[in-house]
Amino acid sequence: MSDGASISYDSRGWARCLCRTFIRNTNFGADWLDVARTRFSDTFRPPENDWAAAHGWDRGSFATFLGFTLTRERLVTHGVGDTILFLVSEDKIRIWPEMGEHDFTSSPALLCSHPGRSAFDDTEIAFEKATHHFVAPAGGWPAGTRLIVATDALAEWVIRALSHEDRLSRLNLISCHTDHAAFASWVSEAISGGEVRRDDCAIVVVEL
Repeated sequence: MSDGASISYDSRGWARCLCRTFIRNTNFGADWLDVARTRFSDTFRPPENDWAAAHGWDRGSFATFLGFTLTRERLVTHGVGDTILFLVSEDKIRIWPEMGEHDFTSSPALLCSHPGRSAFDDTEIAFEKATHHFVAPAGGWPAGTRLIVATDALAEWVIRALSHEDRLSRLNLISCHTDHAAFASWVSEAISGGEVRRDDCAIVVVEL
């Protein structure tokens, strides 16, 4: 999942390029990012006579990224920015990237379409630090294990809960909707009621 920064040039297109590149190649690293940048340039670079778009292009496009690969033995998660994966297994909650309620800001580290324009350092060490391995228990992941990926407004709402039980309840609530309309209705009510910050709200739920 990738959440584009709305103030940057065609951030939706950049987010899509990141996701599509990861689907084709899960080898998360500097070479992977170069492929995404090339794909974005080939597809979304504005014409030279469009001065306003060219100015935005030169500043770069920015987006979070959360990708994972799952086997019977382990879950490998790659996270840059404030899109969060919650691993819920036997009522235990683990998250990546690790963030507290005060870590959600308007300027998270993001992947940029141009090298050297982001707080995220495009080095192999940085990619390694953005990667975490969750090892499955002996015998594999228990039935009912869930992977819940949420963009920042929903992730912040979950992490803001003071107790483990409240966090689990909030995760159950955002992941229980069986169709888009029901989820959209709940998000609208939660934003109107001041529970969830007004921002893009998206989730992916995988249940084993």
